[in-house]
Amino acid sequence: MNTDKKNQHYIPKFYLRNFSVQNNKKQIGIFNIQSDFFFGRSKLKTQGSKNFFYGYDGKIEDELSVIEGTLAQVIKEIIDTKTIPKKNGASHLALLTFVGLTHLRNPVAIEQLKGNLEDMKKTLLSLDPKVDTTKFVPEITHEDAIKMVLSNLSHVVENMLDLDYKLLINKTETPFISSDFPIVKYNQFLESLKWEHGKTGYGNTGLQIFIPLNSELSIVFYDSMIYKVGFKKQQHHEIHNIDDVDSLNVLQIINCFETIYFNELASEHYIRKLINQSKRFKRANDRKTELSYIVKDGENHDKILKSGKPNLVIMGSSDCETKLKIGGLKMHSKSKGVRLHPSMAQLRPHAARIRE
Repeated sequence: MNTDKKNQHYIPKFYLRNFSVQNNKKQIGIFNIQSDFFFGRSKLKTQGSKNFFYGYDGKIEDELSVIEGTLAQVIKEIIDTKTIPKKNGASHLALLTFVGLTHLRNPVAIEQLKGNLEDMKKTLLSLDPKVDTTKFVPEITHEDAIKMVLSNLSHVVENMLDLDYKLLINKTETPFISSDFPIVKYNQFLESLKWEHGKTGYGNTGLQIFIPLNSELSIVFYDSMIYKVGFKKQQHHEIHNIDDVDSLNVLQIINCFETIYFNELASEHYIRKLINQSKRFKRANDRKTELSYIVKDGENHDKILKSGKPNLVIMGSSDCETKLKIGGLKMHSKSKGVRLHPSMAQLRPHAARIRE
């Protein structure tokens, strides 16, 4: 039996309502990157959604709707009280679930998986034109891809458990904006070291995650071994510099799927100014596939690398990189003692323990 829920949201309506025009919960400002289209009062219910995106039987859509009820309450409480939940409590886990689920259920994540599988096939065929790719790469449907991506939710949440987090309070007249892919992962630490491989895996050393909650509030998760944010004893950090707000808003633009969201405080002039600023940077989330090497215990590391015969296909995507600088968000002295290791995955101790 097909579901009657045709318009299926990959960005929850409860989240979009926080950016609605005059908080009316029904209209929202949009700017479509691909069509260069600005509209200050679009219907909110049709945004961040696709027809039957999760399938025609409605099962995934119904399951997500149940989860959203709990997540919506946690986000509402943060906004109403301007405080963040205590670490390792139920609300903290719900907040991490919101982050992970908003990322994984997005078309960007779904299309990356499908595209990476196709790229893997092409890579295998380039190495051996006679290879049977079906032995290594599964043939999957769109719904299969969604289920595969969503199956990673518990692992993503577990990897984020060690991250510290603070509320960013915007004290300027310039609003925070959001997008149809609002979970922005960044890594100032690995960017500063010119690390050439993936920087923003959920287990990476130096990971940062920025999530705007409305025009005034945003949350930053961060690796406390690398960064400090504001004053140690405060759960929030105030932003008084318009340039800092602009920098965070540009991240939303280069990270988005195709649409920017905002309320009446963001003018068309301001949005187009941000679009122009963002053109200096490469888009995030573009697929990339690279060949590398697995070195087993007891094998000669240098010999394997010099063999010219890669034995590992790594699938990933481009990272957000803007040489980000935000007042009060700094790398502290401990970060100088962190050394990179030969592995392509620079993991935090917590994530390394999970992998083991």
